[in-house]
Amino acid sequence: MIVFTQYRDTVDQIISHLTQPNIRPVRFVGQATRDASARGLTQKAQVEILDRFRDGDYNVLVTTSIGEEGLHVPDVDHVIFYEAVPSEIRSIQRRGRTGRTRFGKVTVLMAEGTVDEAYYWSSLQKERRMHSILSMVRTRGIRTVKKKTTLLDYT
Repeated sequence: MIVFTQYRDTVDQIISHLTQPNIRPVRFVGQATRDASARGLTQKAQVEILDRFRDGDYNVLVTTSIGEEGLHVPDVDHVIFYEAVPSEIRSIQRRGRTGRTRFGKVTVLMAEGTVDEAYYWSSLQKERRMHSILSMVRTRGIRTVKKKTTLLDYT
């Protein structure tokens, strides 16, 4: 399982609440270090964590946006969005971490009437629009529009 969240502080809070005996969570964040309490991970540490996650030493990867792209973890069964994201690209990238070798599940946590709900619907609408445009390009092709260079071109 991969749990995505926006902030490092939330990563730490989520890990502290995952206390069941069969849950082995690990913190996966970027390299930047803000202060001593929010240390980043070196690239070597990131690679080691991913290797141990793939090997099953950890079974929950709790991560920020660093985990959205470029990770090859083939056997993720479940992706959880701790909060919704407003970007359709980020949403697609996060969902793409699951279902690579078998069916997976995606869960988006949000409270009704909050900005998270607005983000969810916004990214969903943007993604639908993107798919519609791609479908149109596939069926009609890319049309070039004559560039308007002078005011007379607009008449």
